[in-house]
Amino acid sequence: MSERAVPLTSGREAPIVARSYAAATRSRAGWARVRLVELLVVTTFLLCMSAPEELFYTSVESELNPFVGATKLLLLGLALAILLFCPQGRRHWAIAAPFGMLMVWAVVCWVVTGADILPARNLVSSFGGILVLAAFSAAADLLGGIRKLVRLLICALIVGTLTSVLLGVMGFQAMPGELASPWQLEWFHGIGIPAYAVAGCAVLIAWVLAGHISGSGIWMELGVLALLVIPAMSFLRAYLIGIVASIIVAAFFAFRNSHRKNGGGRMKGYDSGYKRLLRLVVVTLSIGTVIFFLKTSTREEGNELSGREIVWPIEIASVMRHPVFGLGPYGDIELLRFQEDLPQVGAAHSDYLAAAVCYGVPGLLLFVGALYSLWTRILRYPAVGIEARSCRYAALFSLAGLSTTIIAENVIRDPRLFALHLLFPALCLSAIATNQKKAVK
Repeated sequence: MSERAVPLTSGREAPIVARSYAAATRSRAGWARVRLVELLVVTTFLLCMSAPEELFYTSVESELNPFVGATKLLLLGLALAILLFCPQGRRHWAIAAPFGMLMVWAVVCWVVTGADILPARNLVSSFGGILVLAAFSAAADLLGGIRKLVRLLICALIVGTLTSVLLGVMGFQAMPGELASPWQLEWFHGIGIPAYAVAGCAVLIAWVLAGHISGSGIWMELGVLALLVIPAMSFLRAYLIGIVASIIVAAFFAFRNSHRKNGGGRMKGYDSGYKRLLRLVVVTLSIGTVIFFLKTSTREEGNELSGREIVWPIEIASVMRHPVFGLGPYGDIELLRFQEDLPQVGAAHSDYLAAAVCYGVPGLLLFVGALYSLWTRILRYPAVGIEARSCRYAALFSLAGLSTTIIAENVIRDPRLFALHLLFPALCLSAIATNQKKAVK
């Protein structure tokens, strides 16, 4: 079996998926189906890493972009199309399990707070990423494994970035943005909010780090520094902090692996390169520190944290007033945009606080519990082979970066960011579900 056809499974399941991939491409119809799924996956990744709705809308702070909903529906439609052409299986929906109780509680809060239509749309948006991740998991089986999926993600990032640069140069800037320094490039605003492209870079950085630790021969420093270009130029501090956190966690795992002992009590003879990772931590920390102070120094006094110092006390007060059911889905946006008249802030600027504002303290605990459940399940996953180990490490590094980023940023409730940041965790859970099913048999 060639390396290209290595699937995202371990043990005896690997040849089975490889044979299904070979069978799918043997006939002309099967070949066409695989090519169509590849096209759908690239398009879905491209949509996840861009905000085309911003191109059709003249921003008015007190109004919401009416094209956002259409873009998210298009994303869900693409996910359904992928599922339609891929083999079906319950394992592809394994990512839904950790968020099950949170989804139930969110519906309860929606009913208690009035069951209005707009919050219902926000509720669908919050968990719509699960559908997209199920589609990616199914596509990984059909296309022959995670490496093919990663190649398609890289392709989508390159196409999206070049398109963004072209549109920015032509003057079709969806969001002019805010220059943090005179030389900062704002090209990546050409297709909307740059956070989507930065999220794609963060996920790929986790994959590069995982490949280095797993021994797959990836040029780590070159790959990470190349992928840091877009985050650095976009000056998104919370995302940069998350990327640094993922690299620190990678260095910890590499150090632990290099000091493990074999059965005879002797140190293992391989070095997983933790010293290179430590040097990379220093470099990324330096870049992040410079960007943080450059952006902070351009802010007006009292607004150095982009309004977080204003909205966080408001949100904490709201949680104190509504500790059980919160304000319901869409509650933080309703609170800040319309009740407090702070449209320039947008939303909670923290997914932890947003969960508490919208779903009360129980919602916050369920949200944290979902992330903890993801971490523990993946940590216990007995990955076999370079492919599976790389995915497992990438999932852990993605979770470390995500858990850090959402302290000061809104990520989870957008299906595009949800699908990107939880791509590798979803693929790992799918593999775990497959192995559990085989163990029962």
